[in-house]
Amino acid sequence: MDDTEVVQMDHMECDVCGERKFQEREGYYYCIECGTKKGQLQAVEISAEDTFNDTTKHVSQRTIKKPKIEAEESDITSWEFYNYVLRGFLEELLHMGAKPELKLMTLQVWAAYMGRMEVAFCKNNEMGLPKLNVRAIARDARIIYNYKKTKRKRERQDKQSQNAIGDERANWREWRKTKRKLDESGYRGKKSAHSESTFQSNQNIQLQWSANARKSLKKQMPLKHLDKHSVDSSGSMQCHGLRPKASALRHFDRQIYSLNIIKLYIVLAIALNQVEDDIQLTDLIRFIDEEHLTSRYMLSYLPENVAVHGKTLVKQMEFGNQKDKCSYKFLRAHITHMSRFINLNGFQKPDLEALTKRYVLELDLPPLIASYVSSLMDILPPAFDTKYGQHCYPRYEARVMAYIIYVLKLLFGLDDVKERVISQSAILINKHLLQQTDEQAQPVEPLFVYTEWMQFVELRKVLVANYSESFAQRFRIATENGRKVDDFLNKERKQKEDEYNYNEMLVTPAMQRIRENICLIFETLLKNKFGVSSNDTTTKDHIEFQPSLTPAHSYYKRILLHASQAQEGEMSVQIPDFMKVDHTERQLEPFKYQTTVLAQHLAVRGKTLRVEELACQEDYEEIGIFQMLVRPRNRHNEWRANCDISTQNWLDILRRREKRPDFVFRKPISSYGRQYQKKIMERAERRQAMEADNPFWKLRDTPTYILTINNEDVSLNSLASIQTFDERNMEPLRVPLKMPRRQMRPLSEESAGATQSKPEKQIGEGKEGAEEQNELVLKISNFDCWLLHGNMTKITDSGKQKLRSIFPCSFRWLLETCAATIGVDWAELYDQLLILEVTFHHGIEDWSCHSNHLRFKYNILNKDINLLTKSCRDMW
Repeated sequence: MDDTEVVQMDHMECDVCGERKFQEREGYYYCIECGTKKGQLQAVEISAEDTFNDTTKHVSQRTIKKPKIEAEESDITSWEFYNYVLRGFLEELLHMGAKPELKLMTLQVWAAYMGRMEVAFCKNNEMGLPKLNVRAIARDARIIYNYKKTKRKRERQDKQSQNAIGDERANWREWRKTKRKLDESGYRGKKSAHSESTFQSNQNIQLQWSANARKSLKKQMPLKHLDKHSVDSSGSMQCHGLRPKASALRHFDRQIYSLNIIKLYIVLAIALNQVEDDIQLTDLIRFIDEEHLTSRYMLSYLPENVAVHGKTLVKQMEFGNQKDKCSYKFLRAHITHMSRFINLNGFQKPDLEALTKRYVLELDLPPLIASYVSSLMDILPPAFDTKYGQHCYPRYEARVMAYIIYVLKLLFGLDDVKERVISQSAILINKHLLQQTDEQAQPVEPLFVYTEWMQFVELRKVLVANYSESFAQRFRIATENGRKVDDFLNKERKQKEDEYNYNEMLVTPAMQRIRENICLIFETLLKNKFGVSSNDTTTKDHIEFQPSLTPAHSYYKRILLHASQAQEGEMSVQIPDFMKVDHTERQLEPFKYQTTVLAQHLAVRGKTLRVEELACQEDYEEIGIFQMLVRPRNRHNEWRANCDISTQNWLDILRRREKRPDFVFRKPISSYGRQYQKKIMERAERRQAMEADNPFWKLRDTPTYILTINNEDVSLNSLASIQTFDERNMEPLRVPLKMPRRQMRPLSEESAGATQSKPEKQIGEGKEGAEEQNELVLKISNFDCWLLHGNMTKITDSGKQKLRSIFPCSFRWLLETCAATIGVDWAELYDQLLILEVTFHHGIEDWSCHSNHLRFKYNILNKDINLLTKSCRDMW
């Protein structure tokens, strides 16, 4: 044993102790440390003649590597692979707080998809084997049907082999190579009789294609020729490829039959909707962006015997062509395709009231906003019945956020003037409310200030983005490069911790050297640019955020907790004092005419309250309807060059040529003809007559009364909100009022006009007068808003930028902030806002005429407004 030679292997190591030195005994290698036999290596003697005529034999000893015989359990198909990954994603969602019913619903949706693909849960499958689809992976055909695809030989290789026939040295190398293969074949082990019979039986199995695959492949070849390819299990027929290119398929086939990670996200999204879980589609996309659900850690979901072949699996599953992250529009379209493919009956409407409360908390708004939105939903509940059919996934999240924007637009105007005037008056009142008095020990909640809330939300985005790179990308906040590097290193470190075979994927020493060189370059750049190494980044100011349904609110609370516990100088950012104000506890009732409590608190401090209403700016009401102009088709005309034209004449012609705009605003002036107007009015009268005769549907007109206000006779139907009574005057009226008397003073037309023309100057003058008379003025909205309507379906990117530039700055900021909060584009959110505004302002009959129910307006004689109202009503 002492005479045995010790051999050091560079490419192999002991399976037990990791030693690389072995001793050869009887043709096998044993570890010198633990004595374990290396079964994959064996020393054999190979004899080869130098020439064909020379009888001298040179005996040499050569170490051959015996191939590993993979276990049958480690060979899994792509459907089984994605089944493991889907189960891992499901467990992650359950840990995030999803309903337990999600597991059964996910299984049902996945089984329906597998059944339509004729992979499993299919009754008419006689063989019991999964059928291949048109985008089948070669791994599935090899495992199920033992199908081997032969590569085509290149012509230059054939020519080289023909030219090398006369070369004696080349013949000798070819003979030695053949001899070595024959010698090695004796040591490969013999398969059992059962395995050989199974192999022979698998050779006779014909490839089975699903019905949709046969229908698609029929366009490339006849079905009889396809059957010949199905019988050819060895792959000798090379006339056709059994997997067409993605560009040759239809859009629906290309998106459905390609099994990838996106399909797992779609299955989870449909299952979440069917169980009415709190996790919505936008939340699922955010979890994907934050890499709580990602293919980065998918090997940890696989069994151990399968995960050890992670590099081979990743290559054979074709992950190079797959997307891990996706947008809201992309995933929503794929959900529509999947629901139509599995014949889904429809989608479940989530709890809109609970979703509204969550979004209000996320935006750090007072809870009264949610109650206001709920009342609007109760007046006319959204149906989400689209004209595209029941398989189109409704935009629930965008509709709820549009309600919140609509309420803020009614309360504060959002025209760059109205919200500033209201905020300045609220700031002045808050100064008096925060003063402590002897009669009141408990402090009073101040009023909600819109401008202060805007500053809070904007700075909160910057603070949270400093600790979360995905949050910064979603809100488009520029962060330091050092933070991006930290986020990358933390993800890599987490991947190493979750995947036990991360180092085993670097099989060859060349790959290990490449990785070491990259790490060395990366460390050098970190040291030179940022002055730290990757080891120092783990000790930096870093916060690990847990998945949450209200990320901005929860993450910011986590930052405040970290700041309260951190030592001086540990945090990289400083949080100002105004960022510690909780805007959810601010008062919003006075902006809805509920000023009795506020007036009592000010009366304790010796101040009286006067409320004035402000109207919105009228510029946006006259701008008209925006639309996209259709470009004329280019006719195939013959163009000839004029070589005799001078340069100046050519420039003059270009200047005179008018450029046709793509995005225009126009006044709604189109109307119907006399005959069609008469027909519309007749239908309206007939409908009103039928409603009047219906005993279960009684419509009563509001009685008309004449009131004397400021020596003027004013009709009760036309009574404006600015012409109101003072609450201190409690004399009974002759007519009943549906709304209670509000604490306001009637304004004259001159003061109202001055308020609209110079609001900022009027505020200053009002403040001085109020201080002299111990009177405070609260500016509120008269619940009107500017309208900017049009059709968003065919608008282009250039049209979106043009429309965005016309928005007021405050409204533009709110629209983009709310869109980034739910992870959608601002154009989709504005489209839902248009549905609300058009329906409430143009599509409903007179609100004062009907107290028990609302009635849609169908007899609109303005053609443009009628078409716009009809399209929005169809999407309600």
